[in-house]
Amino acid sequence: MKHLMMALTLALVGTSAVFAQKLGHVDTQAILMELPERMDAQAAIESRAAEYEVEMTSMQQQLQTKLQEYQTKAETWPAAIRQQKERELQALDQGLQEFAATVQNDLAIMEQELLMPMIERVQQAINDVGVEEGFTYIFDTSSGSTVYIGGEDAGPAIRSKLGM
Repeated sequence: MKHLMMALTLALVGTSAVFAQKLGHVDTQAILMELPERMDAQAAIESRAAEYEVEMTSMQQQLQTKLQEYQTKAETWPAAIRQQKERELQALDQGLQEFAATVQNDLAIMEQELLMPMIERVQQAINDVGVEEGFTYIFDTSSGSTVYIGGEDAGPAIRSKLGM
């Protein structure tokens, strides 16, 4: 009987510890999109992309001009000139493709460099709210890994921590 009472007491203590957990959820993607510095970062990325677009347009026009020249004169050129012009066209096309890949990579790196401080800032706010509000877990509803949505929405407290 004594063992049964002790087992029941332990079970109740264990169960109450489970119910004492405070669960919350937040949509970190929405918060990241609402950050004031996100608009500045987006503007910087778009400005850089516009610069690249000017250069890419120039390269495309150069390729188009050379291609039109080739198409109109190819039959009148000797084989050696035709082959040289074909190599030029291939080099221009390859250069354009390489430039496009470089641009895409550069813009991705720039976006990552601009977003990382924001992500870290939001994560720190989540950590701070978690400690201050006594959350055991805060689930991110934007990542698709939510296992519980009935908890308290920690988003307002996190936004407040971020000064939003």
